[in-house]
Amino acid sequence: MRPAAPRVIPDEHVEIGNCMKDCRDALMLILRRTPPESRMHREATQAIQALDRLRTRLDCHLHMTVAAHRDPRHILKSVYSGTGRLGWREYTPDEMDRDDFAAWQLEG
Repeated sequence: MRPAAPRVIPDEHVEIGNCMKDCRDALMLILRRTPPESRMHREATQAIQALDRLRTRLDCHLHMTVAAHRDPRHILKSVYSGTGRLGWREYTPDEMDRDDFAAWQLEG
């Protein structure tokens, strides 16, 4: 039996992607502040590796879920990649009909 695909919609992917970027930043701070031979440093390294593997799987799922024509502003590539976060923006109902990421924009 094949495992069921995740039921994550594009808006949830954006929220997850933002949180994962924040989490990775916090783990990187731990790496910078702890000695490389410490247990805390090793565990932070393992957590980053696990987080990156999960982020890659979620990014693949998102790319399979959102058709290119549903991403006219090319937001998809920024959901899990890069350092920029996506924030809410005003949108029209028409935009929602055409754009899976109508409610989002790259911040900063």
